[in-house]
Amino acid sequence: MNTLSSTARWALLAGLVLAGSAQAESSPWTLRLGPANVRFSTDAEVSVNGARVPGANAEASSNTTLGFELAYALDPRWTARLLGGIPPTTTLTGTGALAGTGTLGKVTYGPLAGTVTWNLLTDGPVRPYLGAGLNYTVVFKSRDGFIANLDAKSAFGTVLQAGLDLPLSDRWTLSLDARKIFVKTQADGVLPAMGGAAAHADVRLDPLVVFLSLGTRF
Repeated sequence: MNTLSSTARWALLAGLVLAGSAQAESSPWTLRLGPANVRFSTDAEVSVNGARVPGANAEASSNTTLGFELAYALDPRWTARLLGGIPPTTTLTGTGALAGTGTLGKVTYGPLAGTVTWNLLTDGPVRPYLGAGLNYTVVFKSRDGFIANLDAKSAFGTVLQAGLDLPLSDRWTLSLDARKIFVKTQADGVLPAMGGAAAHADVRLDPLVVFLSLGTRF
């Protein structure tokens, strides 16, 4: 009787483990983690006391941070994705007519991109996909440089995405993709070197985010 009871308990435990594994394998949810590199294509129009400064421009330094993506498979072809990451800090440097000013300031930001992708292939060792969506770049903190009282604004933008999945097993996937984000923002401050003149910039950032990740269904 005890032997039968023990066998039944082990059978029940094995069934629960197998059921949990099958549920994970069939789950539509995937979590991906890995390095995300952000490279900006910056262009700025700078004004001082309301007058545009010809040739004045700025560039933003590239960043690499830990990215994470939560994905939900709507069906075998369509997937909804949300990408975020640990907020990095970019350094703004003057170029053109501002080349001698050095560091204009620093901005800690977090690009949050929501996209929907279409899988070109649903089977095979390599599964490419294309997608599009919306981005919200959140500015968490601005630090002064040549510009004092720097205030950079959060902004919405659009996203184009292309990537590929390399399934390692039923649960694990290695992924590589790129998201081109089109976003324009504004920044304000004052210039102590020019007697506290008011500075304003319309800045097009247009970053390219390259994300290498390992994902698991859960």
